[in-house]
Amino acid sequence: MQAKIQFLPALCKLQIVILKCHVTWMEPLGYTGAKKSIGIRPNKKRKRARAQQVKNGTIYVTELGAIGDDDKDRLEKHFTDRSRDITFYDIPAYWSDDEIFQQLRDNVGFVEYMRTKKCYKYKTVRVTLRFSNEYEKIYKEGGVNVPLTRNGRQYFIRMFDSRLSYRNVKEKFRWQAVKRLDSDVQKDDVLVIKEYIKTYKAFFGKIIRVKGTRFIILYFIKEMDLMNAINESIKNNDLGQSLWIKKECDYIDENGELQELNR
Repeated sequence: MQAKIQFLPALCKLQIVILKCHVTWMEPLGYTGAKKSIGIRPNKKRKRARAQQVKNGTIYVTELGAIGDDDKDRLEKHFTDRSRDITFYDIPAYWSDDEIFQQLRDNVGFVEYMRTKKCYKYKTVRVTLRFSNEYEKIYKEGGVNVPLTRNGRQYFIRMFDSRLSYRNVKEKFRWQAVKRLDSDVQKDDVLVIKEYIKTYKAFFGKIIRVKGTRFIILYFIKEMDLMNAINESIKNNDLGQSLWIKKECDYIDENGELQELNR
């Protein structure tokens, strides 16, 4: 192990500070050589099973090498001049780091540095990137929703300035409502989310699955917005089919019931 660290003097401190650390270098675009890595050896089992084996708190780092002339031309044309420090939430833990890197680079911006941390079912991903011109506009207007498509299924993740603390992020998503989607709701996840956001004037929504049943979670800027949505839902739905108020610490159990997490 000592011999492997000798050719990476700049990262020795990272290895000491973080007990479970994996460092990966992503070579320049078009590079066909092998990646160098230190840490957990790859496992050939299913991706979900592999994600289960990686312990919570394990940190992976990906850095981009030198940028070629072709990439510089593309950057100047399609991306902003300024690099931003952004953190993404709600990325499924079974996505590999290579997949995440590729998804962000192809859809959001030019990634220069990426660090991932597994937190139970999700990964928190902090990146330094140059937004595409489109996403720079979305970010400046306060947008947080990032749709990504993987294997024909669309996922919604959230992005924030990394200078915001986790407490600030939680406060922004404090006012929540949830609803079970009946089995006769056959619409695609994306269409359902758009419809509910428009109907109840939420600013963000996502769909989760518990034992094969879909639930939609809506997020509101103010408590008044949440209460208006609850009242509107009661008017438009039968008893027991309306939105429920969901606290930050609540979760949906295997029976589809809203439970409070005991800490």
